[in-house]
Amino acid sequence: MKLYIKKIKVYSIVLLSLFLGISCTDFDELNTDPNSASEMDPNLMLTTVQYLPGSNWQEQYRYWIYPGGFMNHWTGKYAVTEYGGFGQQHSNYQERLWITYYPNVINKVVALIESTKDDESYVNVNSMARILKVQNFLKLTDYYGDIPYFDAGRGFYDDKLTPKYDKQEDIYNDFFKELKEAENALDESRPSAKYDLIYNGDIAKWKKYANSLRLRIAMRLIKINPTKAQQEAEDAIAAGVFTSNEDISYVKYENVRSPVSGTGKGNGVATYLRGSNDAVGSDTYISTELVEVLEEMDDPRLLNQYYCMSALNDVDRTDITDLVLQERGSYAAMTCQAQRFRWDPNTKYNSPWSVTIENNGSPLTINQYTYMMRPSKYLMEYDAPYIYISYAEVEFLMAEAAARGWNVNGTAAEHYKNGLEASVRQWTLFGAPVDENEVTAFSAANPLTIGDELNEINTQLWVLHFIDPLEAWANFRRSGLPEIEFYNYQPSVNQSNGVAPRRMIYPVEEQTKNTDNYNEAVSRIGEDNWTKRVWWDKQ
Repeated sequence: MKLYIKKIKVYSIVLLSLFLGISCTDFDELNTDPNSASEMDPNLMLTTVQYLPGSNWQEQYRYWIYPGGFMNHWTGKYAVTEYGGFGQQHSNYQERLWITYYPNVINKVVALIESTKDDESYVNVNSMARILKVQNFLKLTDYYGDIPYFDAGRGFYDDKLTPKYDKQEDIYNDFFKELKEAENALDESRPSAKYDLIYNGDIAKWKKYANSLRLRIAMRLIKINPTKAQQEAEDAIAAGVFTSNEDISYVKYENVRSPVSGTGKGNGVATYLRGSNDAVGSDTYISTELVEVLEEMDDPRLLNQYYCMSALNDVDRTDITDLVLQERGSYAAMTCQAQRFRWDPNTKYNSPWSVTIENNGSPLTINQYTYMMRPSKYLMEYDAPYIYISYAEVEFLMAEAAARGWNVNGTAAEHYKNGLEASVRQWTLFGAPVDENEVTAFSAANPLTIGDELNEINTQLWVLHFIDPLEAWANFRRSGLPEIEFYNYQPSVNQSNGVAPRRMIYPVEEQTKNTDNYNEAVSRIGEDNWTKRVWWDKQ
């Protein structure tokens, strides 16, 4: 069990560091503003870097649009369908990751690394920061492709006010270097971080985190450089990756609703999924496509309402899943089809506009806004964990490595089984009463199929990442699995040539504020178009 610093103290220092930190969005400002984050206590800065990515619900909403709208996990909400589902461009949505991560996360983590790099008393904080730097830059480069990396956030140190865009291949090579060096530098004999929200200063777990993240990054190279992918993956596994759910990298937030704009104390994903008003239901719906996979496998995450539920629109979000199931006959018939609006009929299951259930001895007629399944109560708790990388993911990646014949301990079938079980057990972090007998029965009933290993493994990664659209999209692009259909229901408004986008376009202001470097980056890909592919996404 993780131990946490007193929450009031932790969140007070986080908010203090946010207040003192740099909040501008332009590279020239964020690189020169000497509102010195580097003069702050490095322990506080580390906490802030850990805390920020999952704290803003408006930010999470943008990721449900792009790439969530075409990853077919969630649907129904207007912007998710109108822009992501139909493939319409919206610059504010596309640039969101860039304009929030560079001034808020990247700027702070670079300052933290710089302020601790020559101080042996902070060797562990520095190493943790380097791991988090890779974690956050990975999202950026996988989202856009070539990005400012080596110069990013360094204007105050190197007077580089318009950072160049580095090639993704070079960025990835540095990821491997950074993670290896950080893992090797972590030293249990030295002071650890005081306010570590992820592992409470446990150095051994940070080493596993570095290696597990390296495994994820190595698997990105499957199409572009399979030899290096194998080398780095085998090396990461040999160095020691996650071995149980006790190793999961996550941040636990407070049970407080986050504000409409900006960061808050609660989990931003939970705040988004709950909706804008506690007195009415969420307007985000789980997709038919995802539920079909869960239902076919009798997945406990569906059967026990870990992922989703049908609920009344009351303050308690009263669960009526079983009552609706009696009327509809299957869970899939209680869903909204991917890339559709919540008011669209589910034509695959001939779903009616309304059904009548028996509620407290009386008939109750509810429309599809209510009976279609939405986020579970576990997902909507404000103190739900924000997971960076899980043990289940590591096991599935090792299963794929084994299926490819790489040198890893255990067979593909064994790692797949471990991944299935871990993916259910991790719901204890959300407060779910996981039944161990159900877990083992689930894995026993769903062994890895010989001849279909890669598809089944990556289908489970897609299922696992249903609340992490960025990682789901990255894993789909690098593997091509499972087959996720872009339906192109509205070709008259579509702006992606009728296919799912492969990257996001750069922020508009980069064209005027960092023109030369922007133009050079665009020249390498031919056009700043979201149908172009990032370096590792080889066709």
